Amino acid sequence: MFVYSVSRFSLLGLQFPDTFIMNKGSEFRQGLSIAFRLGTELTVAVMIGAVMGYALDRYFNSKPWFLAAGVILGGAAGCLNVYRASKEITVENDKDQDNGV
Repeated sequence: MFVYSVSRFSLLGLQFPDTFIMNKGSEFRQGLSIAFRLGTELTVAVMIGAVMGYALDRYFNSKPWFLAAGVILGGAAGCLNVYRASKEITVENDKDQDNGV
């Protein structure tokens, strides 16, 4: 259960929902799972690039250069992974809508 002051929420001009439906097939839960998946894809790719760059910097004794390149390449790889995953999710949703599910 999310705990948030109703008065603060209404000050933002938003309506506070009575309950968050977290059933297995709910749209809210599906949206959260997609958001966590895409966020994890990007974060892990950047961290792997940073670790590889740091290791190369230590091996070649060239302090910030490989780390910076690793973060940039990891970010690019992460964006590509997020694009591919979101494209796959979109195709699955289109198939579900075409089948009438």
